[in-house]
Amino acid sequence: MKSSFWVIAFLLISVPLFSGCWSDDPCADDPDSKHCYQNEAVDNSDPSQCAKISGKEFKQYGSNPPRDKCYMMVAAKIGDYSICNKIKWGEMSYTKADCIFEVINEQGDPKWCDLLKGKERHGECLDTFRSANALTMKDQTIDDLTEQLKNDPDNAQLKSDLAKAMETKKNLFTYLSPEEQSSYVKEQREKIMEDIDDEDVSSLVAKEYTAFKQANPDADIFTLMEKMKSIADKQEAIKQIDEDANVLVDAVKEQMMELAQAGQDAATDAIKEKAADWIKENWGDKLKWSLKNLERMKDNYEKWSEAYNAINEKYEKIKWVYDQINGMYTKMDSLNTLVAQGKLTADKANVLKWAVLLQNGLTTVTEYVPVFGSTISKVTDATFEATMKFAQKRAERATALDKCIDDPLNCDTDSISGY
Repeated sequence: MKSSFWVIAFLLISVPLFSGCWSDDPCADDPDSKHCYQNEAVDNSDPSQCAKISGKEFKQYGSNPPRDKCYMMVAAKIGDYSICNKIKWGEMSYTKADCIFEVINEQGDPKWCDLLKGKERHGECLDTFRSANALTMKDQTIDDLTEQLKNDPDNAQLKSDLAKAMETKKNLFTYLSPEEQSSYVKEQREKIMEDIDDEDVSSLVAKEYTAFKQANPDADIFTLMEKMKSIADKQEAIKQIDEDANVLVDAVKEQMMELAQAGQDAATDAIKEKAADWIKENWGDKLKWSLKNLERMKDNYEKWSEAYNAINEKYEKIKWVYDQINGMYTKMDSLNTLVAQGKLTADKANVLKWAVLLQNGLTTVTEYVPVFGSTISKVTDATFEATMKFAQKRAERATALDKCIDDPLNCDTDSISGY
């Protein structure tokens, strides 16, 4: 018991004596302390760690290369040129110009080459950026940051990095030769237009871009290229929406042909339900959201401007298709509701569904003209001709057609039920 007491007492007394053996400095006992401090400084963006590098093996030269290199590495990482002022230089070591050059290289911005004016590295610094390859690499950085922002649109650091990269890109462009500038612009135009194989779209992009360029004679090349890309994206989106609308019109055409071939009113409901579900799942909802995007595009322009009116005209035409077809199915659903409520017989409902299809459907497929002439129906006129004649003939015999559709509960279906 006594021996245990003296052991504990010894340990308590000894703690202050040996406490100096432990240190918060992770590099204090590292055999390669200079590289340890360098790593700590760079990893933590903390130049104060560099000051701990003694460089005793270089004292005979009156310099400290490991410490100077440490400052240079931290400065390059965080883009802080002021850290270069900490470099003492001396024989076998790095100069402040070396440090500045390293920062410029790492940050990729040629405007800082002016910090080296009058120094031998000034020309070398400029030569580094007098290449289209430097600009291409910056484009890749911008593309990467843009993609990251799509997934994290509120990230302030990414926004700052992107703005900085865009500014650097503009600076890099000024260092290219006139021949390289012209080649780069041509390459960017081709890149924007390479996926557009529709002549209608290409023509509209060229027309709108030319108008913007004429209205903005002082715009720099990057503003012009960004505008061209936004115009191309917009026109391709409108073309896709136009094609989606045409798919809906074709779906109605195909329904009407099926109905004509079925030869019996009982087939109407089954075909209608099948087609309505297909349209909703594949194109109806898609077109609805596409129209919302088109409306947002329209609002990016000054109201009643030429660009606004051009988009609005297309928007109204495509929306008309959606409203017609959606209204047709809504009307059919209301007839089903009347049957469920016992206010209308199933037979009468089927006859009225024929009327809705023949009137609304025929109107839709005959009156809609795609906003792009290159948007082609997959159901040819020749294939649809027989259905057209059948639908027109039936509609002509339906003397009370409009009244029946508007007021199904007070409708004489006998006048529209026969072939």
